[in-house]
Amino acid sequence: MNKLSLSFTGQPRPARLLLLPLLLTSLAAQAQSFWQTTPAAPEGPKIGLVATGDSTLLTTVGNGLLRSPNRGRSWQLALRTHQVYALHAGRNGQLLAGGAGKVYRSPDGGATWDSVTLNTTYPVISFAETPQGGLLAGTGDADQTGFVGDGVFYSADQGLSWTGRSNGFGASRYVSQLVADRQGRIYAALSDEVPSRQPGLYRSEDQGQNWQYIPLRVDGRNAINDDLVAYEVLSLSVSPQDSLLCSFHGVFVTGQANNVPVAFNLSKQLGDVANPNRYWTVQQRSAAGMWWNQTPRHRVFFARNGDVYASRTGGVNSGGTLRSTDQGRSWTLLRGGLGLSAGNTREPQTFAELPDGSLFMVQDMDEQVYWTNASLITASRPRSAAQPLALYPNPAGDAARVDLPPGARLRTLRLTDLGGRVVRTFAPPAPSPAGFTLDLRGTAAGVYVVTATLADGRTLRQRLVRQ
Repeated sequence: MNKLSLSFTGQPRPARLLLLPLLLTSLAAQAQSFWQTTPAAPEGPKIGLVATGDSTLLTTVGNGLLRSPNRGRSWQLALRTHQVYALHAGRNGQLLAGGAGKVYRSPDGGATWDSVTLNTTYPVISFAETPQGGLLAGTGDADQTGFVGDGVFYSADQGLSWTGRSNGFGASRYVSQLVADRQGRIYAALSDEVPSRQPGLYRSEDQGQNWQYIPLRVDGRNAINDDLVAYEVLSLSVSPQDSLLCSFHGVFVTGQANNVPVAFNLSKQLGDVANPNRYWTVQQRSAAGMWWNQTPRHRVFFARNGDVYASRTGGVNSGGTLRSTDQGRSWTLLRGGLGLSAGNTREPQTFAELPDGSLFMVQDMDEQVYWTNASLITASRPRSAAQPLALYPNPAGDAARVDLPPGARLRTLRLTDLGGRVVRTFAPPAPSPAGFTLDLRGTAAGVYVVTATLADGRTLRQRLVRQ
């Protein structure tokens, strides 16, 4: 990555008088740096990043995949190939990488790889995984005609075989985003600049066999409440609060605002997503002005400690990392320590979290790999208990017993995968007992983390192997 250079303007002053201000400016810049860079970041510009449960990191470069087993202190080329378009860390520890017409698979944290060919020549650019263990891969590319692709492919056998599942899509088949919720419903974002090709959001309740179009409508405070088409979705995610978040460029397609370009950050409760009579919520709506022309957020990421991260593209002053400490109600733009892409701009960022809450990030077409301890679980929960959660049997089948320390009262209990995604939230009866049984039916085999937050602020964690 290119390093930021500081320039100073104004009236010239004697050299001795400049020394102290320059020193103070340098120290202030270092103190305010949010991001640090890893000691090593070879092989040029990078796109995409994932982390495994044992603190291994993987990122894509021009000639394949880089792997670091030691938190970015050193990197090795783990997979040599022409180009990798997407990465996914599975719940069972398996890694997936998207290639042109194929999916690469690694069962051992990226040390070794094999590949499976799909019935398409287009790149695999997005992945999703359901709580039941189903895998989905979205395809797409851009050529002189616009957005092209072959839709979605599905695997029920850990990626050994894939079948096409695009029934219900319109003519648009470029699947830029895929995400699944805790109930196993899958959401897909299809991109196309021609509204008649039906780009936008789709949902499937049957593992991708059939897809239904999700209408987008916002309340314009009696000014505009027309239908929208999202022709390019930049971020699609499911929040821990069970909302679907969507950031996109699009256009109004009905009513008085027909053909007006828009850019939005929207959210909607999962239970209302398919209801066309319920408006989407416009996040951080301004009181006046063109409220339909927001700055979209890229690749929203939910950290384990409750912080939310995203990014904003732009120049050195307008682009950077976005961070929210109040579940996305407000955002802070962070630029400290962040460099520029190969094009001297701030580009979309991808985040990955290690088990202790250390956050790593790559910026598209930037050479560096960044990290921060701002969302460390131990730092954000100073009274977290050191001892693990009592959990048995482990490995477990359809149920596992959780025991709390004597006198402890439980506030929340969550089951997450090794990538930090919430798989299930358990609601114990009130007043909460000292222990109870977790119902694990419907969860796929693999390795998970059970996190119990107590009423006194302590947090107990334990890995759980689901057989």
